[in-house]
Amino acid sequence: MTSIRQKANLTLIAALCALLFSCDTEFLQSWEFWKKSSNVVVAEVGNSRLYLHDLKETKRAGDTVSREEWVNRIESWVNFEVMYREALKRGLQKDPATQKLIKDAEKKILVDRLKVTMYNSVDTESDKEMQEFYENNKEMFRIDSVSFLPFPKALPKIQSMMLAEKQVKKEQKWLAEVKNYYSIEVYPQYLDSL
Repeated sequence: MTSIRQKANLTLIAALCALLFSCDTEFLQSWEFWKKSSNVVVAEVGNSRLYLHDLKETKRAGDTVSREEWVNRIESWVNFEVMYREALKRGLQKDPATQKLIKDAEKKILVDRLKVTMYNSVDTESDKEMQEFYENNKEMFRIDSVSFLPFPKALPKIQSMMLAEKQVKKEQKWLAEVKNYYSIEVYPQYLDSL
């Protein structure tokens, strides 16, 4: 039964790949096609589905993707899903070391998402602020012993540095407020055993 189902799935994938491969590339990349096909399934492994709109999201703006590359991306997705299912089948998710990795990855993802929402509300710098930053940190823009990078050419670096500085300050302020809601204990006496 499983063998027949696997053959049917592989046949479906092959047919979809052939259909995708035979389509005109410009047609595949047109917005109307993508809008109308958001629920079209291009591959399935068990109950996991790869939708055409998900496949589209793998394409960067401005990139041209050949039909062969689309087929390769589908095949990569299929391979990944098969390997994931095999890992589950073998019980690898039950291994304590794997569970710790999963928990750590989940924490990192959630903290990163929190930071994104926090950083999205950071105000952009005014021209006056950027000019002041440049003047107060001119040594950072030194080219040689006598000259400095002109302010207009230093602007991207200034914006980046100021944004990073504002993000750190916002995070520190937020943490100072939020930490009060948690019971926190630190035991530095155990550091000597490291």
